[in-house]
Amino acid sequence: MRWRVHFSPRLRVLLLALLLLAVVAALYSRSRQSDPSIVLLLPNEAALDLPVTQAWLDAAREEGLSVMPMTDDAFLRYGGDRQRIAGVILPDTVHPQASEMLINQLHRHVEAGGHLFMVFDAALLDSQTGRYAADQSRLSGLAGVRYAMYAELKDRTMALGRVYGSRESEQLLALQPGKMDFQDSDRLPLGELTTYGYARLEHGHFRTGPPTGAQALLVSDSNDVLVSVHPHGQGSVLFANLPLGYLKTRTDSYLLHRLLGHFADAMLQQPRLLAAPDGIGGLVLNLHVDSNAAQTPLAMLEANGWFRRGPFSLHVTAGPDAEREGDGLGLGINDNPPMAAFLRRMVNAGHEVGNHGGWNHNLFGKQADESNRDRFEPLLALNQASIGTATGQVPRSYSAPMGNQPQWATEWLQREGFKGYYFTGDNGLGPTRSYQKGVRARRSDLWAFPVSSYHRVATFEELENAEPEVTPQDMTDYLRSLSRFVTDQHLVRLFYFHPPAAVQHLASIDALMAESSRLEQAGRFRWYTMEAMADFMSRREQVQWQPLPQASRTGGFSASSPAGLERLSWTVPAAGRGAPQVVQGNGSVRTAGDHWIVTAGTGQTLKVQWQIQ
Repeated sequence: MRWRVHFSPRLRVLLLALLLLAVVAALYSRSRQSDPSIVLLLPNEAALDLPVTQAWLDAAREEGLSVMPMTDDAFLRYGGDRQRIAGVILPDTVHPQASEMLINQLHRHVEAGGHLFMVFDAALLDSQTGRYAADQSRLSGLAGVRYAMYAELKDRTMALGRVYGSRESEQLLALQPGKMDFQDSDRLPLGELTTYGYARLEHGHFRTGPPTGAQALLVSDSNDVLVSVHPHGQGSVLFANLPLGYLKTRTDSYLLHRLLGHFADAMLQQPRLLAAPDGIGGLVLNLHVDSNAAQTPLAMLEANGWFRRGPFSLHVTAGPDAEREGDGLGLGINDNPPMAAFLRRMVNAGHEVGNHGGWNHNLFGKQADESNRDRFEPLLALNQASIGTATGQVPRSYSAPMGNQPQWATEWLQREGFKGYYFTGDNGLGPTRSYQKGVRARRSDLWAFPVSSYHRVATFEELENAEPEVTPQDMTDYLRSLSRFVTDQHLVRLFYFHPPAAVQHLASIDALMAESSRLEQAGRFRWYTMEAMADFMSRREQVQWQPLPQASRTGGFSASSPAGLERLSWTVPAAGRGAPQVVQGNGSVRTAGDHWIVTAGTGQTLKVQWQIQ
């Protein structure tokens, strides 16, 4: 029997308040020389339960940051102590109001050497009246940019526009290859930020004045500052003039994740928990097998030894039809012994065979929606049973036909114990916890695997109709760059294609395989399956880690997990630090450019220290 406990709203707020007080108490308990923590500033305890707050905390966790929520009152009582706060995040949407006391404290904190990441509408309104508190944002001086100039601009205070940046900004922010379009941007030499499936990506933002002492990293088509860094006093400020947390709840979270990583790594020099086993980056190569048109290309790839690499994730639509009932264009796995035998060989070779849903690929992709669950959900089960019978294994990864995934399909995946699914939102991320219609998906072992794309194109079949034009050579160069990027950044990303395209684009496929093999032989790259990465991410999610108190110029961190720490890795900036030493538990240390990589061995606890130089 399962017992379910229901809390009243008043009791829920009380519990949240106790949690935040415990966080503050933990910070206070550290010595004056403790290694600083990053705090997410919230107006009150109730804000902790808001979807955008959860989106910020999810993003920080997925980026491997040690972030603690803190209320305004606690921050004011705390005095903004830089010895115990490495950086302050002032988020969008959930923190529009702020008192003059808080504004003054933020100014003093940065001027004395603190670091602030402030976002969009944070602290714009008066805490008493709920109206604009000044002619412009009271934080304009910290940003080095005048913004939210309501008194001057009135109904022109905000605008909708595209996002542009230079090659230097792309490199400084470590933006993923393919995200910035430097070929067809209408603001050359600046590149335009892109995403999969949209001709143009536009975001709401405040109109701004020109930067004063700040460095603009990303700007709008009307040259409003969208992202900037500003040295202020002895500290620094990262300003994002975009609703980053809100955008994550609408499946557009790339900039939130990337700017969090930049703030922690480049500005705060903080350790981060990597989202790759052993800290070794790589790719999930996801083959979508839609119909019987894939059978001959798959046989050719197998004959050429292509499947001796990997492991890869093959997702199969198993029904006899592909467009309409009775067309006979599907794989018909139940009555297709050669194809069933091929799938068994793939499983025996270590590849993953997953569910490409829907039984009839195009019928499901074009017609399934929120209104016809009773008609189409049984087709998911049919596909699942057919693949399971053919391979002898229950599929645990999924890709939606034509990317069409109604909410009930996600609920079906959760109920059936799936671990990962191909996702057309959150373009450019690794495995993530997705949000739908502003709300986080129910907690489970299910991870979304966003597709990576070159500008607006995610796979070879889309080249023919791509606007602006994308050539096969563009895709070849992109796949080489993506392989190097995930290797250098210790990330895992997903790329997908359909087997018939492999025959038509062998040069691109061969270039990907050659580059990945070169990196793999150097011990710096791996292929991952969707299920294996999902298992790793679920285990990583259980890790609790935090900076250690400093003593005699010694820093470090401690970590623990009931699921074990084996193969979990942290990246530690080398500047100003000696080589990390494992002083408790099992682990190893290696260099990677200007960082150290600390990888845990077997055990549930780990303690690492280094000398501060």
